[in-house]
Amino acid sequence: MAEDRHKGVLAGYKKLGPTSRFVFLLSIASAVFTVVGFVLGLIFSEYYYIRSQRASMHFANVTMARPTPSVRKFPVIIEDGTNTQTMPTPGRYAPAFSQTPFSFFITADGTINLRGEIRDAEGTIVAEAIGDSIRVIQANKFDVNSDSKAIEVVDVNQRPVFQLTVIPYEDFAAERVRRRAARETKYGATSGPQEESLKEKTTEEVIRLSYVTQRGETWLVSSRHGSEMVNVLDEYEWSKIPRLFCYPGYSHPGKRVNRVEE
Repeated sequence: MAEDRHKGVLAGYKKLGPTSRFVFLLSIASAVFTVVGFVLGLIFSEYYYIRSQRASMHFANVTMARPTPSVRKFPVIIEDGTNTQTMPTPGRYAPAFSQTPFSFFITADGTINLRGEIRDAEGTIVAEAIGDSIRVIQANKFDVNSDSKAIEVVDVNQRPVFQLTVIPYEDFAAERVRRRAARETKYGATSGPQEESLKEKTTEEVIRLSYVTQRGETWLVSSRHGSEMVNVLDEYEWSKIPRLFCYPGYSHPGKRVNRVEE
């Protein structure tokens, strides 16, 4: 039956004149292009809809002010690079490093009030700390993630430009011991009065601050390896601040990177 129908259509087509054949083929091609265009339109529409949804979720996530972590009890240590200061009671933190762009005030309930800012290569403010919250200014180039113990801002390459983390004192002291052992293995035994004295403290928690920010013609890099001014940010400088969270932040809220601590 289908074969007979096909033969009938073919015979009818052969009876058509040149103009009619052209119109017939043009109609078929037009119908095909219409269907293909409709399908492609649906595909591109879905693609741009998904992109628009992702962009909206990213923007909503980044521009949302993030509360700073809090500490449970005193005394606490504030670590900015290798500079540390013990705070036995609530109060204001006077930075030990003159270039530090942040100031602290810890309230009686353990809330960390932070003031300062991170700037990019053009000197534009990237992230701003005002009181008990952190706000990202440039949502198109940066991302943010956080949980109850840490907040982090990363650039477009997912390299941290700001971290504020509250860690147990035991982890802080153990990390110092590991780093001292690594130095002694590499350079030979050295005296370490700071590490020894830390073991005797009754500190509960440590507030660790790490960041990369532009300061005039140079960059200020603060990490657990120290605070320094550099002219160029290379991969070695970036590697000093390991990323804490997974990104994009809107699809991995509060999810930490799984890693073995050095």
